[in-house]
Amino acid sequence: MIGGYGLTFRQKVKKWHDTESAKLRTMKFGEKIGYIFTYYWKWMLLFMIVVMFCGYVGDAVVQAHKEIVLEGFFTNDDDNLFPAGELEKDFSATLELSKKQAVVFDDSLYISQDGGATEYSAASNGKIIAYMATQELDFVVTTEAVYDFYKEDVPMADLGKLLTPELYAQLEAYLIEGVDPDGNPCFTGLDMSQSRYVAGAGADKDERITGRYVLFVPYSAPHREMLNEYLAFCFS
Repeated sequence: MIGGYGLTFRQKVKKWHDTESAKLRTMKFGEKIGYIFTYYWKWMLLFMIVVMFCGYVGDAVVQAHKEIVLEGFFTNDDDNLFPAGELEKDFSATLELSKKQAVVFDDSLYISQDGGATEYSAASNGKIIAYMATQELDFVVTTEAVYDFYKEDVPMADLGKLLTPELYAQLEAYLIEGVDPDGNPCFTGLDMSQSRYVAGAGADKDERITGRYVLFVPYSAPHREMLNEYLAFCFS
């Protein structure tokens, strides 16, 4: 709430902004989302509707003018290990893309496991499911808890079949068992702990990072050859 007896409106806004900013700086991403939705949920719900609408319109504009060669989502990155803009730029630099081609990554998604930030979580989950259904999403990197949540209901690709023989041999030790859409045992997850984003950045030695991040591939993933290139890049 904006308060401050005897202050002008602009001074009240500045005081409120400084106070809230100080609180948020001490929180992780998930805690920030929970706090904002607890105290400002009406404003944030309206904001999320606008943002999601603009996001879908933006994606439609990009897809109308560019060929997306790889699309991936990163969720629940409280440790800021997967900044989408940097990852997108770094991988794109290894490819010979034309001006009409693009790699698209998004790290703004958050799936709540504790009942908090329900509107934001629902919007994030809706975007993931929608992009799977339209066969646009190639992969998701998320926490192990969220991966476990999705593997119960979301059809996932068998990484043992998706990976090239050379890449499978390189990554076999990091593959996580699951089941395919027919219920047969297979590998549906990839532990990212030894990737350039975790071990390569020294984050595997950080005691503050206790969980592991897992990559999974929707069964409907469209760009499987490029996905192999990206995974080779991740673990190079």
